[in-house]
Amino acid sequence: MDKIAAEAARLLFADGGAGWIVAVLLGLACLHLYRDGLRVVEARITETGATAAALERASQTNAAVAAALESRTRVLEDLVRLTGETAGAVARSDERARERFEDLLRRIGELQHRPNL
Repeated sequence: MDKIAAEAARLLFADGGAGWIVAVLLGLACLHLYRDGLRVVEARITETGATAAALERASQTNAAVAAALESRTRVLEDLVRLTGETAGAVARSDERARERFEDLLRRIGELQHRPNL
């Protein structure tokens, strides 16, 4: 490391100070690269913020979709329950209708077996 520093100092003063020009140009190049790096970092930060905002919106949308699905599931469960109750009521109604029909048939049969007056 000491050798490199000594060689760099010798080159700075060699050829009538041409090394200073090279050093200044290198410094300007480093400054330009530093500023360019800052712009890149700022762009990445902005992009990261936009990505975070998009993810937050997507998360809110997902939460809304989940709530809607849960609501739909509850509605479907209620419909299944009501359908079951309706099917049971229809079955009971059919049974009552069958009993009434059988009662009518029995009465008709009784009337047919009665002697005519």
